[in-house]
Amino acid sequence: MKKGIMIIGHGSRYNYNKWVMEEQKKRLEGKGFRNVYIGFNETTYPLVEDVLEDMVKDGIDHVVAIPFFIACGLHIMRDIPEKLGMPHGANKASVKKKGKNIFIELW
Repeated sequence: MKKGIMIIGHGSRYNYNKWVMEEQKKRLEGKGFRNVYIGFNETTYPLVEDVLEDMVKDGIDHVVAIPFFIACGLHIMRDIPEKLGMPHGANKASVKKKGKNIFIELW
């Protein structure tokens, strides 16, 4: 099983939003984590759905999705799980993407 981390930001028209996410990625990599990806819920690219496809292409079959938001709201509770293909209310699920079974954990 190949595990990857997707840090998920809200997205913004302002560039500092992307910079903050890149800094978080560097911190995780500095702690020894590998296969760290950045995705955004809206406005900023790459979007969550596109990053999930990239992860599958890279052979990742276990995704740890970590929303990097100030507060837990509709995006974390509804929008992001839906974009990851997870059933409503689930924080762990096996989903099929590009013909492959992927296990996703939403932290």
